[in-house]
Amino acid sequence: MQREDPDLPALARRVIVGVNSTGASTVITDERAVPCTRLSNGILLQEVWQQRGIPAAPDDRPEPEWTLGPAAPTEGAVIRILTVPAANGDGPAEPNLHTDPSLHVITMLSGELVVLLEDGEVALGVGDSVVLRDSMHDLRNLQPRPATFVYTSFPLTKNDSEH
Repeated sequence: MQREDPDLPALARRVIVGVNSTGASTVITDERAVPCTRLSNGILLQEVWQQRGIPAAPDDRPEPEWTLGPAAPTEGAVIRILTVPAANGDGPAEPNLHTDPSLHVITMLSGELVVLLEDGEVALGVGDSVVLRDSMHDLRNLQPRPATFVYTSFPLTKNDSEH
């Protein structure tokens, strides 16, 4: 995918390190060809890594046919870079509070996001992280420039004693 907007970050570079035939660590792949999707709301989603099973095996590789789109995984884990476009000046749309049975970790790389919750909100800036555990939320970029973050997601199991 070509960069459509100079304010957007460069596409992610993914370097995968493994072990060569002599047992020494080495670069297995070095590419800027991570799968990219432009969602209908303008968000650019880059799939940095997908892990079908946990724990991981030393020779695991991303599976191009295992495309999740924006959904959180129901097994394994994903690591993505997402870029939310700049606010368009129309004011924020109605909140789209949503959840899924996952643990999400979001760490800001650039810009600012507001995480809307059922009972309040929290603003995140560069270097800030939020951990969402099966929590109703919505993400908003209210600033005049894009906001980029790393998103890691793992499915949760329900503990019957919690309910």
